[in-house]
Amino acid sequence: MVPSAWLIAAIAALLLTAALTLWPLLGPAAPAWLASLQLLGLLLSLCALLGLVKQQSRQLAQAQSETLTLQQRALEAINAMPAGFDLWDREDRLVLHNQVLAQQFAALGPRLKPGARFEDLLRESLRLGLVKEALGCEEAWLQERMRGRREAGTQAGAPILHRYGERWAHIYQTRAPSGDLVSVRLDVTDLIETQQELARVQALALHNQRLLEQAIDAMPAGIEIFDAQNRLVKANHRMQAWLPQLNPAQAQGQSFESLLRAKLKQGDLPAEAVGREDEWVQQRLARLGQSQEPLLHQLPNGLWLQTNETRTPEGYLLAVHQDVSDLVAKEQQLKASQSELEAIIRTAAVAIFTINAQGQVLSCNPASERLFGYAPSELLGQNINRLMGEPERSQHDHYLRRYAERGLNTLRGRPTEFHAVHKNGQSLTVQVAVTEVRKPDGPLFVGVISDLTERKQFETELQDANERLLRLSTTDALTELANRRLLMQKLEEEWRRSLREGTPLSLLLVDVDHFKLFNDRYGHQAGDEALIAVAQVLKASVNRPADLVARYGGEEFVVLLAQTDGEGALAVAERCREALRAAAIAHALSSHSAYLTLSIGMSCAVPVQGGKASQWLTQADLALYQAKAQGRDRVVRAPSFGPA
Repeated sequence: MVPSAWLIAAIAALLLTAALTLWPLLGPAAPAWLASLQLLGLLLSLCALLGLVKQQSRQLAQAQSETLTLQQRALEAINAMPAGFDLWDREDRLVLHNQVLAQQFAALGPRLKPGARFEDLLRESLRLGLVKEALGCEEAWLQERMRGRREAGTQAGAPILHRYGERWAHIYQTRAPSGDLVSVRLDVTDLIETQQELARVQALALHNQRLLEQAIDAMPAGIEIFDAQNRLVKANHRMQAWLPQLNPAQAQGQSFESLLRAKLKQGDLPAEAVGREDEWVQQRLARLGQSQEPLLHQLPNGLWLQTNETRTPEGYLLAVHQDVSDLVAKEQQLKASQSELEAIIRTAAVAIFTINAQGQVLSCNPASERLFGYAPSELLGQNINRLMGEPERSQHDHYLRRYAERGLNTLRGRPTEFHAVHKNGQSLTVQVAVTEVRKPDGPLFVGVISDLTERKQFETELQDANERLLRLSTTDALTELANRRLLMQKLEEEWRRSLREGTPLSLLLVDVDHFKLFNDRYGHQAGDEALIAVAQVLKASVNRPADLVARYGGEEFVVLLAQTDGEGALAVAERCREALRAAAIAHALSSHSAYLTLSIGMSCAVPVQGGKASQWLTQADLALYQAKAQGRDRVVRAPSFGPA
């Protein structure tokens, strides 16, 4: 460092003063002016020292200013960091932190300030439930976290993954040489969520892949999948069962051609290749994935396979092999017995039609004339839809066009019912089963049509009979009201509903007063007519479809009123009495009226647990007994009741 001018001046003044002081000691007596020079030297030294002090003060102030500026810039840089930053002293007390950290730990509020102990802040976070992974094991987690903090070294180690609230952070801890701990908290929530989503998607993809493999293995057809280079990717269990010599582990990854030539060496080519093996192999390779038609071939073990090959947009080849041995055997039998079959068709009781891809009739058997009334000459060359009713007639040609465009394998696939029309206009219900026959000049369709008209009519009549039987089993024959059986069923249903909903249930037990005397006086036929009249009065007196009027037995009737309180039930009961009084059915032997009257026992309550539906009848019967005892022609309500 270059010495300052004030320092040089101070040293020079001090040296001059020292020389003047030592001068008398080295020679003769000092002159009088020497003391003045000594004083002047001291003053100059003092001035030089004062200048030096002022200069050092100014330098110190400048250095302090630069230090403050540097600190301010450092704080600004720390606050500008995208990560949280915090500094802790040797006693693990907070020295400073940036604004990002304050935002990350906003829940701690004023606790997050210089001098706060790290462990205290951590315990507060645990108390607030902000550390998700520590829930249920807070103390153990705290001890582990503190241990890792104490072991933090001077070199940055692997970050600590920490979840605070709903955010994830990587914490980097480094111990400074001074012993202070520097911590940087980088928010990695987006990264963690992306990793979690990626893991979820990967797990789902793996799960779907396993499901697909299991589905392929479970299919009743043989499945082979080749990649865009025609190398085997997958052969399912069905293929392995059909081809025991196929080793999946060895075959996977081999090309279709190498597998085919391996079969050639083993003598496992289809029967049609025998005698022309090389030619057949070349033809098979040329047709690989190119044929729109199914390939039919017979394995050496006698199994017939029909193969459909499809290229995916990615270039993969999907080969689906179906065992059609039974179909081939039947086809061979069919060809061998063509004459017999034709005889069967002629004598068959069902109508059999052959049509082309345009829907025109090519042939029909005698049974078709018996079913539809048209002679064969009237149908040949005509569109088959003239035999159909709507909507089948309008849809038929559209279905055939769709078949021609898309190459569907079958026209219908299973027996189907539809409406047909006889020549005389009569509507018929028939069942048709359609089968496709492939020929070189185009597909043909054979339709077998059975008449279901009589069966449908019988089913309709049987359904009507069952409905009538049901009505008879639940209806009183004389009054056409609900009978006792239906009453008990309905009572149980309404009781359970009222129990669930906590609503009142009311029941009226109605008795025709002195009805035995009425029968004795006017006869049983008049008695039946009177009961019918009473039934009509009761039925007309209830207003809601849910209310039920039933004949309980003899001259007793029941009116079941769901969701009806005592006031409403009393109104219905009085309406029944007034309506019968208005009917004015004469009763000369009645002890209290010149006309037929009613005594009614009424029970009303809200069902409770432990009760029974039959209580309503029991209580109403007791109330009816009271009505009769009090002079008849009145309504008596049973007292409130609870569980039996």
